[in-house]
Amino acid sequence: MPSLTAHRDVHADPHTIAGIILNIAELADWNPALNSADTQDRIARIGHPYPVSTRVPGRASLTYLHADPERITWRLQVTGGTETGEWELQPNGETTRVVHTMTHNGAFFALMRHAMHQVPNWRLDRLQQRAEQHH
Repeated sequence: MPSLTAHRDVHADPHTIAGIILNIAELADWNPALNSADTQDRIARIGHPYPVSTRVPGRASLTYLHADPERITWRLQVTGGTETGEWELQPNGETTRVVHTMTHNGAFFALMRHAMHQVPNWRLDRLQQRAEQHH
């Protein structure tokens, strides 16, 4: 299971950043892997599989597995593969160090492994922009 990791120092507190990551209703606004999430929920419920539309053809779901002030984990299931995404939030003075790790398995992600290298950076760029606008 190959993993990809990137990090940023974001000028926002961990609570603000966690709120953005857990806001399932607006996740597709900044996560480039998603087109939309089919839900009325604003804050994701742990263990609830949300139907999502991704850039991958076919059915997909996103399930938040864990959320606390230091770490949020989700599982994105698409046709032919699974991504486990982890977000570590480490307060550091006026910034928060955000470490995003994606771990993939399945045939789809094996075929797409070279195209996936920049995804953690793209997600962090967009998350940082969104968090710092709220700051």
